[in-house]
Amino acid sequence: MYSREHEKFVQANPVKSMVGRAERVCSLIAELIPQLYTLKVEQLADAMTDVYKKLAHKNQVHRIDIDETGQTRIMSREGDEIPFDKSAGENQVFATALLAGLAKISGIDAPLVVDTPLGRLDSTHRANILKYWVSDKKRQVILLSQDKEIDRETYAMLERNVGKTYLLEHTEIGNGVGKTMAVENEYFKELIA
Repeated sequence: MYSREHEKFVQANPVKSMVGRAERVCSLIAELIPQLYTLKVEQLADAMTDVYKKLAHKNQVHRIDIDETGQTRIMSREGDEIPFDKSAGENQVFATALLAGLAKISGIDAPLVVDTPLGRLDSTHRANILKYWVSDKKRQVILLSQDKEIDRETYAMLERNVGKTYLLEHTEIGNGVGKTMAVENEYFKELIA
């Protein structure tokens, strides 16, 4: 009896029925979003912590915490906040950990594009970041480096993982106008010779 009457109601009031279902879905989403946000933030903090520990040469970091506003804190094993070193190198390590963490939790294997990848890093951070980038064969990294940024030693670490290289050559055409061409396999020519 109820199902027959319900069916008549639905047929008579299809818009009301759809509105009711939409309201229930909206209510469910409103309940789930805060829970999912917290879960994703925790996953991002875990992924960032894992990558940061691989990249940083300071072993004092236990965890990176992210609060509900998105603020990050670097924590020691004792639970104390470690003041963040604002050097360009430390900022780059932190940014790399953030990007790698986002890539990991998204589940998307998107290429990582890094401009001036090693310019502000000391030798230890350089080695750690290079090892991280080449540690996963599925990870595609596009490095936009300056001409003196990657030397013979650095190139030797990367060489077996390099798919292609390009040298950007700019030519002045005239009146302040120029064109830039990407020339394949020219960038490291002098390092290979």
